Amino acid sequence: MSSYLLDSDILMDFFKKKEEIVNLIIKLVEKGNLAASVLSITELRSGWTDDQAKFSLQRFYKLVEIKNITKEIAELAGEFRWKYKAKGITLPTIDILIAATAIIEDCQMVTGNRRDFPMPELKLYPL
Repeated sequence: MSSYLLDSDILMDFFKKKEEIVNLIIKLVEKGNLAASVLSITELRSGWTDDQAKFSLQRFYKLVEIKNITKEIAELAGEFRWKYKAKGITLPTIDILIAATAIIEDCQMVTGNRRDFPMPELKLYPL
């Protein structure tokens, strides 16, 4: 069964009830397992009031498996930081950690922000 790591942008659009993303999530649930980085909790929560968070976080935790940052993920993210910095490319720390999570956890990455994830090792879900 396939696993899909949902990037924060996809999750935000899902909770905003954007029809195309809701339909995508329904399709992915039928095809495999949904996951999200623990870092996405921070990104989601920062956009919600206390009441919205109380309501939405419960649903979020039921929707996806939360993937924590391990030392292997942190090491791979550091390697990405070093490699891309040498090429003059600066990538946000949160994005390289999420990318490393998808790779280490063998998930397809589902994101609308493909430019933030240039790693050829990363399997991107075609949107």
